[in-house]
Amino acid sequence: MKIKNMTEKELILSLIKDDLTNIRLVHGLDLLGLDSGNYYLHLSETIFKLIGITIDDTDFFEEYMDECRTVNNIDIFKHPELLNSLALSLYNKLIEEYT
Repeated sequence: MKIKNMTEKELILSLIKDDLTNIRLVHGLDLLGLDSGNYYLHLSETIFKLIGITIDDTDFFEEYMDECRTVNNIDIFKHPELLNSLALSLYNKLIEEYT
């Protein structure tokens, strides 16, 4: 089996989708009354580093995280295209802001 090389964009989009899925999982665990803090993967920090964004811009980071949390309003299993759309929107915002 040959593994296909990913472009940087494909890698970052994949990480954003993984981050959104993780945010949704952690939110679901919170709703069940479980202590879910240990399950957050902090992928957004990795995404920021890959793009070259410093976490020092706290306002932008919080704005980004607020937009990520909108995934909690999406049924990603019934409408996976909405997850893809949100991931692409977040990617474009990051690239626009910091390149």
